Amino acid sequence: KIHDPAPTAEQLASLREADKARGLRRDLEVFDGRRDPSAVDLIWPSLSSEDRWIRYAARIALESQDVPWWRDRALAESNPLGGMTALLALARLGGPETQPALLLALKKFPISSLDQEQELLKLRVFEVSFSRQGRPSGDMASNIMDEIDARYPSTNQWLNRELCQLDIYLRAPQAVAKTMALLEKAPTQEEQTYYLMRLR
Repeated sequence: KIHDPAPTAEQLASLREADKARGLRRDLEVFDGRRDPSAVDLIWPSLSSEDRWIRYAARIALESQDVPWWRDRALAESNPLGGMTALLALARLGGPETQPALLLALKKFPISSLDQEQELLKLRVFEVSFSRQGRPSGDMASNIMDEIDARYPSTNQWLNRELCQLDIYLRAPQAVAKTMALLEKAPTQEEQTYYLMRLR
């Protein structure tokens, strides 16, 4: 009878890490829909996890807690992943009056300093804030437009989709011209359709 080879030390370590991650997600899911003032301290470290599924579970757990319990902490968080994940929760649940402080807090994380995953997360926070809390005005809108427009177009199609949407929403002067250029060289019908929808 042929036996499978015994797992290596690296494979065993990977299995242990996977089990640990599953256990942490289950612990976080306990707070989904359950209000508990002590939960915020337990949830908070997981907002900065490199594991996107743990971050997601932590954000959902955080959103189940009263906003006043964690709003100031979200605005003050300096870790890029943790800060922007908490600000995404605030964009989803905070009223329009929270938007100026939220957008100011986002300035701690310049797009030019972020990796691709972090950049997508920041763009998502902008999108949710604008959708739920309204269009920013004055210098705040201009500064955000300048930051986004400087990154558009990107060499990454997924970043381009988010940048395109925001650039057009904020009425950047070259948004249409840049999008037309991407449309003309889009390699797939799906991408072409996306840009046509945004231009419409």
